[in-house]
Amino acid sequence: MTEQKHIKLLVLPELFPDFEGDWKGVFVEDYLKSVENIDTQTLYIRLRGKEKGISDELFRGQFKVRRYNLANKKVSAFLKPFKYVQWFLKGTQLGSSYSDTTIIHAHGAILNGTLAYLISKKLKVPFVVTEHTGPYSRILDSWLKSKISKFVFNKAAKVLVVSKHQKQQVLKLGIAADKVEVSYNPVNTDIYQLSTSTAKNIVFVSRLDKFKGGLRTLKAFHQLLDKHPDYTLTIIGEGEDLEAIERYISKNNLSKNVILKGTLTKAEIAEVFSNSSFMVFPSRHETFGLVVAEALSSGLPVVCTNQTAPKEFINDKNGILVQPNNVNEIAAAMEQIIKHRSDYNAQEIRQQVIDRFGLESFGKYLIDVYKAII
Repeated sequence: MTEQKHIKLLVLPELFPDFEGDWKGVFVEDYLKSVENIDTQTLYIRLRGKEKGISDELFRGQFKVRRYNLANKKVSAFLKPFKYVQWFLKGTQLGSSYSDTTIIHAHGAILNGTLAYLISKKLKVPFVVTEHTGPYSRILDSWLKSKISKFVFNKAAKVLVVSKHQKQQVLKLGIAADKVEVSYNPVNTDIYQLSTSTAKNIVFVSRLDKFKGGLRTLKAFHQLLDKHPDYTLTIIGEGEDLEAIERYISKNNLSKNVILKGTLTKAEIAEVFSNSSFMVFPSRHETFGLVVAEALSSGLPVVCTNQTAPKEFINDKNGILVQPNNVNEIAAAMEQIIKHRSDYNAQEIRQQVIDRFGLESFGKYLIDVYKAII
């Protein structure tokens, strides 16, 4: 513990929850929990928020967070460049006030990475960047964004990415490979308990965006119902696909077998996991796939996309990989798990997540990164 006293960490999150149940940037809370034994301050700066100005809070009664919103109304496209200049000036001023900081950890290169660089110049301390952006083509296909990202990454003491897939994308910028390290994301496994339920429930959790696969999961589940009429599907989340999902349920008389839960808190999701048999998540792209790791930490096997990051930790012991756009393949994988559910060892599935992504192991890793840099 005494070794950690010299670390004074300033965190600059790209996103951060605004209220209980807000999924926005919820992963940053897990980052903070993983290093809760060191002195940490969080500075969350936005162009626009509900209330203009500065507010200080003890988030969850534990984490010191300062929020700053430059405006409380929508900023016009014409004014945005000028507002972002103000954003950087105010951010640098606020960040520089944490004069005892020994290291800065920014999430996202474009805004917070640039801000971390400016603050680091003032305080004469190093900074680390974790990149979460996905698909990373949004950066690579933009001349300006790629130039800014490359500049920030080259100035950072270390660049952390959340999957091997993302590392390969980031290296296309021309960054030195030894500067980029795969950290993955932390998972608060304490929230999720080992599922011992015999409930015949399948669960899907995500924003209901087209690429995430909520509607494809529903269509695949529909194929199983003649053979497995006693099974239910619980869909957790809201988004653009909700209306199409509701129409499909109504058109095919599935209301007795499909439960729409809307947006839930992590604790509420954990409760659903504990009363489920397995999870389905045919997303077309995931930078990491936090919800997959969270389902695994409940001991649930997962029918999961074979695209991008999740395939790095899904194997034949904890799930089945599928083509995310192939509804028939998704349905076949669901049938396979139903038939062989007893072959999956829930305790082993959970332990793999604890060992690889749990807060204790992740926090130790992150502190070692900081110590090596300071």
